[in-house]
Amino acid sequence: MDQTIRQILKRHLVLTVALCLSACATTNAPVSDSEPAVALESVPPGIAEAPIAQPEPADTPTTSPISIPSSEPVSTVAPDIEDDTELELLIPQEPEPTPIPSGAFSGLNLWANADPTPALTAFQKTCNIWQRRPDENWLNSDLPAFGQYKDWRGACRSALNIKASRSNAVRFFQSHFEPVSIGADTGLLTAYYAPNLPVRRVASLEFSEPILARPTDPRKQSLARKDISVTTSTVLGYGRPIDVFFLHIQGSGQIKFPDGSVYRAAFDGHNNRPYTSIGRVLIKRGELHKDKASKQDIEDWMAKAGYLKTKELMAENARYVFFKTEHIVPGEGPKGAMGIPLTDMGSLAVDPKSFPYGAVIWVEGKFPAGPGDYVGKDAGHLLIAQDTGGAIKGKKRGDVYFGSGDAAGAVAGVMKHHAAWRLFLPVALALNAASIS
Repeated sequence: MDQTIRQILKRHLVLTVALCLSACATTNAPVSDSEPAVALESVPPGIAEAPIAQPEPADTPTTSPISIPSSEPVSTVAPDIEDDTELELLIPQEPEPTPIPSGAFSGLNLWANADPTPALTAFQKTCNIWQRRPDENWLNSDLPAFGQYKDWRGACRSALNIKASRSNAVRFFQSHFEPVSIGADTGLLTAYYAPNLPVRRVASLEFSEPILARPTDPRKQSLARKDISVTTSTVLGYGRPIDVFFLHIQGSGQIKFPDGSVYRAAFDGHNNRPYTSIGRVLIKRGELHKDKASKQDIEDWMAKAGYLKTKELMAENARYVFFKTEHIVPGEGPKGAMGIPLTDMGSLAVDPKSFPYGAVIWVEGKFPAGPGDYVGKDAGHLLIAQDTGGAIKGKKRGDVYFGSGDAAGAVAGVMKHHAAWRLFLPVALALNAASIS
């Protein structure tokens, strides 16, 4: 037997036995459904023509950053695992992370300091969907190296029976997965978030830009940006032009009316026109430097340029995004193209032609430590592919979901660095895939 395979099998045998001994000593507590969505009493008059939608079956992807959702059929979304009575490993309170074993994990330079808890939470959500998929189906028949759903069953059963914590997450991923190379080159990482927008039901000088629902007439859905207006679609609310533009870029957000009513503006398709980065337009004009073209820099430019020039700049992007309103479940992010709520710093938007939804991906590179940090600091993050985006094309090109609100947006806006990528595959699959190029 090949020496590398022997080492992998030996290491995972030891870790699996240790994990089993801990897990088997726990109480088999039931896993409950997540809390139901909060039902708001009424729909604001300003959006009465576009009724607040209840969460749809995940067969129809509901949001993505700037993109057409993947056509991959998705089952009905299962509830997240949030019950306090979940199984807990019998380990000391706040223990030290599991020691890094020799072998492939020792080649991940930043794994020892990483916190894969968000990835475990995101993976649990993925498993809730996958448990409804037939064993013999492929994650993606065009990407056979990622295997069939049956190849992930063992990892999913274990994931759904542990409580998300750093020590449990480290132990879980080291026990069930093996890092696999996807080539020597690095790939570009950017970030996105879900903005929170103040809106009005009636247009004003400040709140002049409509947030529009998808037209019911297919011919109107594909109109050019300049021809899309309040006469072609139902208005969900009016916001500041700059806020609405960035809502289009991010693909989802929360809209808040003066009376305190808050709804999610969820991605509901676009006009099928090509996407153009206005940041690149400003760089080409010489009005922004390529290293200083973050969301905040573009906002500053718009504030100085004024309304008319801002509208002209926005028109440079032919793509127009439509939205639908949804009730908000407290603590739950917007749904990605996979049809499940995104997890802060645990979800990744990828090109579904390169990675199937649910893929577990490790990245090492520069991440901003705060707003305005263009340089960033070395960090490693484990992420689950759960979304896609119009600007996310090819292998090793990803968009990390940073969360919602202004704080997340301020950091996400300066994230643009190259990173090294590795796949985490279940051990049996990893043995058959020395590398994926």
